[in-house]
Amino acid sequence: MRRGLLATLASTLFAVPALGADLSGASYYAPPPVFTWTGAYVGANASFGFGAYSNTGNNYFGSADGGLFGVTAGYNYQSGPLVAGIEGDVDFGDINGTGTPRAGVYGSGSLTGEGSVRARFGYAFNQALVYVTGGYTGANLRGSVADFSAPPNLYVSQSTYLNGFVLGGGIEYAMTHNISVKAEYLFSDYGASGLFSGTRDAMNSGLSMSTIRAGIDYHF
Repeated sequence: MRRGLLATLASTLFAVPALGADLSGASYYAPPPVFTWTGAYVGANASFGFGAYSNTGNNYFGSADGGLFGVTAGYNYQSGPLVAGIEGDVDFGDINGTGTPRAGVYGSGSLTGEGSVRARFGYAFNQALVYVTGGYTGANLRGSVADFSAPPNLYVSQSTYLNGFVLGGGIEYAMTHNISVKAEYLFSDYGASGLFSGTRDAMNSGLSMSTIRAGIDYHF
């Protein structure tokens, strides 16, 4: 019996170190990092814009619609669920409108490019971000008029740069720690500028436009 007890005790003592070795070699899985919106990002966007030319430009260019494509860059800082940031974008395309202010006169106005620098303020639900945005926007407007209403016939074309403001909001969702997609609505008032000075078709034209935009961003 004494020999049996000694054998049992010895086997137990040898088993304890072996068990410790097994435990020390067990795999350890670190919890996934908490998602944060803080950091810089770049991306691409596509949008559809619709609106109307203003002032006397409305008679010559009427309402307008078309598509824009461009690039985006920005930076976010998150504190708790609150997110603040700044974002800039440059877009090119054709938001075009036409009009006939009087018999024999044909006008065409086109926004060929626009850009903005905006502040963003949002509330994060982990990987979803709901935000409002607003700031400066500017656009390149090209207007053309063909006037056959009286001699001499007149054809004029001119580009001008408009300065205004933009307001809107949207939602962004992070599909991974680096890739997010977003959808937003923006209202832009580009102000007004003179066109065709010194001609019988001189005007002052601006543009107000609503934009529905989709984008994808890469976060560093």
